[in-house]
Amino acid sequence: MPQRMAHLDESEDLPHLTVYLSFAPSCSMPCTKDFAGLAGCSALAFVLYLNTLNAGFVYDDSRAILANGDVTGVRPLSHLLRNDFWGTQLVDSGSHGSWRPLCVLSFRLNFLAGGLTAMGYHLVNVLLHCLATWLVILVGRTLLPTRVGVLAAGALFAAHPAHSEAVAGLVGRADLAACVCYLLAYLTYRRHMLNREWGSLILTIILALAALLCKETAITALLLCGLCDVLYAVGQTNSDKRRFRSLSILGVTLLCALYCRLSLLPRPSASFSSADNPTAHEPCFWTRTLTFLYLPVANLRLLLWPQELSFDWGMEAVPRIRTLCDARNILSIGFYGALFGVLWRSSGLRRSATTMDFAEMANISLPLLRRLGGNRCHNWLGLACDCHHQLSQTISYRSPYTTSPKSSFWPAPLMAVAFLVLPFLPASNLLFYVGFVMAERVLYLPSVGYCLLFGLGFGSLWGRIQGSRRSRMMVLCGLGLLLGVHGIRTFKRNLDWRDEEQLFRSAISVNPPKALANLGSVLSAQGRYEEAEVALRLALGHRPSMADAHFNLGVVHQKQLNFSSAVPCYRRAIELRPQLAVAYLNLGISLMSLGDHRQEAIAVLRIGARLKGHGVRDRGAHEEARCTCYLQLSGLYRSEGRLQEAASMLSESLNALAFLPQKQRAVLHLRLGEIHAELQNWDEAEHQQRLALQLQPEQGAAYVTHGQTLARNGSRLAEAESWFKRALQLAPLEVSSHHHYADFLEQQDRHHEALSLRLRAAALAPHDYTLQSCVADALRLLNRLAEAELWYRKAVTLQPLAAHAHANLGAILQMRGLRKDAVECYHRALELQPGHAISRANLAKMNLHLDTNE
Repeated sequence: MPQRMAHLDESEDLPHLTVYLSFAPSCSMPCTKDFAGLAGCSALAFVLYLNTLNAGFVYDDSRAILANGDVTGVRPLSHLLRNDFWGTQLVDSGSHGSWRPLCVLSFRLNFLAGGLTAMGYHLVNVLLHCLATWLVILVGRTLLPTRVGVLAAGALFAAHPAHSEAVAGLVGRADLAACVCYLLAYLTYRRHMLNREWGSLILTIILALAALLCKETAITALLLCGLCDVLYAVGQTNSDKRRFRSLSILGVTLLCALYCRLSLLPRPSASFSSADNPTAHEPCFWTRTLTFLYLPVANLRLLLWPQELSFDWGMEAVPRIRTLCDARNILSIGFYGALFGVLWRSSGLRRSATTMDFAEMANISLPLLRRLGGNRCHNWLGLACDCHHQLSQTISYRSPYTTSPKSSFWPAPLMAVAFLVLPFLPASNLLFYVGFVMAERVLYLPSVGYCLLFGLGFGSLWGRIQGSRRSRMMVLCGLGLLLGVHGIRTFKRNLDWRDEEQLFRSAISVNPPKALANLGSVLSAQGRYEEAEVALRLALGHRPSMADAHFNLGVVHQKQLNFSSAVPCYRRAIELRPQLAVAYLNLGISLMSLGDHRQEAIAVLRIGARLKGHGVRDRGAHEEARCTCYLQLSGLYRSEGRLQEAASMLSESLNALAFLPQKQRAVLHLRLGEIHAELQNWDEAEHQQRLALQLQPEQGAAYVTHGQTLARNGSRLAEAESWFKRALQLAPLEVSSHHHYADFLEQQDRHHEALSLRLRAAALAPHDYTLQSCVADALRLLNRLAEAELWYRKAVTLQPLAAHAHANLGAILQMRGLRKDAVECYHRALELQPGHAISRANLAKMNLHLDTNE
C-alpha cells in the first residue's frame, strides 16, 4: 500500500536543524500567509510615511531638483551622463563626482508628470520604500529559518526611524532606488544559482549596474552575490564549473565597473572642506584612525537607538578621539569583537555538539523513515532525538545548501553581516575619505543586514519558547512595543522634514553651529530679521570661522538697510572664503548704498565678476552671482555716461560665463543691445537683441526690448509696433509688455489706445504704484481729470510715504481748481521730502497767481 506522507503545518516554525537547510537558492512561491505578511509590512511602511506627502522641497532638495537643469529640462537629456547628481559638470573643479544618472532621470520623469509639485516626488519615495520593504521580506525568506523572524525583519525595516531622511528627504531617492535594485540583483542571482541560466545572470548584472547608477555604495552588489555563491559551495566536495563561470563573470564585471567609474569618468578634484569631514583633515594619524574606527559604532548606535537624529553630522557633531583613554575606544573594541564573534560562530570553526548530534540522528533516521512510512525521528526504535524533525519538512526544504552532516557551517548570519557591512564600507571613511562624517540616509541599505540579524535573533528566541504560549505572548508584546516606539519616532521625525525651519531646529542639540547658521538663513528669508540675527550670532559663537554665517548675517543687516553693519560681515565672509562670489556682489551693492564708496564698489564688483571659482561646489549659483556682478558694473558705468565701458563689461561677461543658463545669457544680450542703442549703433543693437530672441524665443521681454530699440530709429516705427504686438501675443499676462507698448503709443500721440493698455497693466498688477500712476497720467492727458484724481489717490494709498505721490495728487487737484486740497498735498510732500522741487515750485505759482488776482 502506498504510504501516506505527513503535511507540513504552515503555522509551525521550523526547528533548529532547518537553520542551514533553509539557506537555499530557491525562489519558491510564497503562500497565503507570506502574502499577508508582505502586504502588512508594506502597508505599515506606507502608513508611517503618509505625513511626508504634504512636505516641500527641503535642504538639499532645492539644489538637486529645483535648481538642477537636468531635472527641469533646461538642459538636454544627454547631459545626465555628463553632469553629477547636482547638475554640475563632472569635469568641473567643484563637482562632487556623485554620478547618479538613473536617480536624476527619475526626478526628470517626476517633473514631466507633475512639474515642481512636491507631492509627486514624495509619493514616489514612499512607494520605493514600500517596495524595498517587500524585497527585504523576500530576501529574509532565503536566509531566515522562521516565518516569524522574516516578518519581524520586514516590520522593523518598514518602521525604523533612521530611514526617515532617505524617505522624507527627496535626495534620499538615490539610496531608495539603489536599495531596490541591490536587493533585486541578489534575488535574481539566487535564482541563477538554481540552474545557472544565462538570462538570470545577465539580469543580475543589469540590476547591479542600475543600483550603481543610482548610488555609488551599490558597487558592492556584485560582491555580495559572489559571496553568496561562495558560501553555497562551502561543505560540498564536488566542484561546479558553472559556478566558477558565474563567479568569473561577476568578478570581471565588477572590475570593469570599477575601472569605468574611477578611470573613464572624471573624478572630483575638489577636496572636501574641514567642516564637512573634520577628521579627514586631522594631521594626527592616531586621531584619524581611532575616530574612523569608532564611526561604524556611532552608525550602529543610530540603528540600535535612533532617538538622536540630525540632517547633518559634520563639524564637531561627532567629536574626534584624541587619546587612547577615551571611553569610546572600549565601544569600538566591543563592536569589532562582537563582529568577529559572529563570523567565528557562523563559519563553522566552533562546532556545536548538540546540533551535530541532532543532525546526525536525522541523517540516519529519515532515510529509514521514508522506507517505513514514518514521518518523525523522535523516540524512534528507542533512540531519543530532540530535533522533532519531520520528513515532509526535509522534502520541502531540501536544497544544495545542505552541507555535510559533519559540518556546523551556518551561512545565514554571514550573509546578514555581509548585507550590513559591504554597502557601508564605501561610505565608512575606512577605505577612502568621503565628504561627510555620518549620514542617516547612507544607512538605508546597510540597515537591511541589521534587520535580518534582528529577524534571525527574534526567530531563534521564538523557537526556544515554542512550548509556552505565555512566553510567546510576552515576546510578541515586546516586538509590538519596539515597533510602536519606532513608528512614533518615525512619524515625528517625518514632521521635521516638512519644512526647513523645523528641520534645522531639530538638529540644534546635535550640530548647533550648522543648524543655527541654516536656521538664521531661513528666518532671514521669511523676514524675521531679529530672530535670524540671534541665531546667526549664536552659530558664530560656536564656530567663528563659518563664512556662510558671516555672509547671512550681512544679508540680515542689508535687508534692514543697515549697510554700515553689513559691510564688515561681507568682508569677513570673503576673508574666510575668497571664492564666494555672492559676497562680493552684496558687498558692492552695500558700498554703493552708502553713497561715498562708488569707486570701491566698482573695484569689488570687478573682482567678484572675474572670480573663476575653482573648487566651488554650487557652480550654478556662482555663475549667477558673477553675472549679476557684471550687470551691476554695467549699470554703474551706464549711469555715469561711460557707455563704452559698460558695453565692454557686458561683452566680457558673455565670453567669461561659459556655464551660464540661456535665460541669463539672453538678459546680457538684451542689456548690451540697449547700450548699443544708446550709442546709436543700431546694427549691433539689433544683432544683440536677435541673439537674445534666439536664446529665449518665448520670452516676451526680449520682443519688447527689440521693439523699443527699433522705435528709437524713427524710420522703423511700424516694424517696432509689430514687435510690441508679438510680445502681447506671446505673453498676454506680462505686465511689462502692456506697459512699454503704451509708452510707445503715447510717443505717437495715440493716447486712447495707450490708455486701454495702461488699464490692462494696472489690472494685472493692482498693487504696483508705477502702473497706477501711469493710468492717472494717461487720463490727465485725455483731460479726464476727475478719473485721474481717483487714480492718483489710489497711488498715494500704495505709497503713502512717497513725496512724489502726494505732489502728483496736488497737481491734479490744482488743475481741478481744488486749491486748498492741493496746498495740503504739497505741504505733505514737503514734510516727507523738505527739498521736493515740484511741490515748492507749484506752491510758488499758486501764491503768485493769488497775488495777481488780489
